[in-house]
Formats: sequence, structure tokens, C-alpha cells
Amino acid sequence: MKSNEINELATALVGAQAEFSAVPKSSVNPFFKSKYAPLPEVMASATPILSKWGLAISQFIGVDEEGRDILTTYLLHKSGQYISQDMRLHLGKDDTSQALGSSVTYARRYQILSVLGMVADEDDDGNASTQSSLQSVQRKPSNNLGEKLATAAGKSGSKMATEGMTRMIWAITHQSLNWNDGEMFDRVDEIAGRKVEKLADLTFDEAKAVIDSLKELQGA
Repeated sequence: MKSNEINELATALVGAQAEFSAVPKSSVNPFFKSKYAPLPEVMASATPILSKWGLAISQFIGVDEEGRDILTTYLLHKSGQYISQDMRLHLGKDDTSQALGSSVTYARRYQILSVLGMVADEDDDGNASTQSSLQSVQRKPSNNLGEKLATAAGKSGSKMATEGMTRMIWAITHQSLNWNDGEMFDRVDEIAGRKVEKLADLTFDEAKAVIDSLKELQGA
């Protein structure tokens, strides 16, 4: 869901993402023997930058139409514009208050990182999947000279996309829209009007156009 207009929110988010850094993972999950970024550190890293850009995060526990527990995360802008997303809370067999609390804490971290396009510096605490570095996500090398020239032409004399913008493109396509790399690049190519080998090859204007397009799909 989103407000009728999100132009001011989008501008503020792009500015904030340019300042976000990877959240250090200081806690250890003893079951998976992996590190993760605890919720307080995620918020400590994000809140000062969000406040600077007139943004805020608000989260609520609720129930969907099928009676399932969900967490709804709102990204709010001081203009009143907002975007929101629901995430189902997976309680498993242990349907207790403690299990709910654990599930909510995990979901809050996951949703905050996702909606802001932030990343942590190691794999997630659930050890669910291994994600490629955003700057290295790319297609198979092309031997087509025309495609290489088109890519070079797109980069020539243009301000390049920030790392925050490429993170946001990856987060929306993979975590919100559940696309794979191929589907992501198909959309990127369509918006950029050329074949893009990796997200870091996008210009600032191209990346902004891609993000705007993805947010329309996300809010549809």
C-alpha cells in the first residue's frame, strides 16, 4: 500500500540511502553458528539518517483476511506520504507468546532492512539463503560489441547510481516482488532502454527511473 503520491518520500529515501552503511552484525545465533544484526543496532544505524531526511518507521502487529498473524511496516515521510508492506509471522509449532515475540523481532529487522534497502555485513541470522553482492550481480559476459558500446555510451558523462540505489533495486525486486536476477534485469533493461550488465552500470537517472517503476509495481 502507498499514499496517492510518494514523490517527496522517494526523494528523501534516495538521499537517506546514499548515507546508509552496512549494519554490523554483533550478535550470534548459536543454532546456525552465524552472526546477525540485532534490532537495536539496526535502528541505531538507521534512525539518525531517517530523521535527517524527514522519514520514520512504524510497525504494527495485526491479522490478515485469512486470520494469520502479520507485521505491517510503514515508511512515513513528514509530508504525510507513506508506503507500507505486510509480512506474515511464521510461528511454526511453538504457538506461544515467546514464539510470537521472537517472530516479531525477526520480522521487524527483516522488514526495516528491506523497506530501507539497507544491508548487514554478513549472512542473515536465519541462514536461509546466500545473497550475491549487489555490486557484483550481473549477467553472463557478452561478446556482442554493440551491447558493450551501448553500455559504455550509457555511462559516458553521466553521474552513476549510488550503492544505496542499487541496494534498493535488489531489495524491492528480490525481497518484495520475489523476482530472480533474470526478472530483475529484464525490468532494468526495459527502463534503461539498453542491456545492463550489472546494477553498478546504471546511471543515477536510470536507477531513479527503475526505482520509481518498481515502487509502482510494489504498491499495485
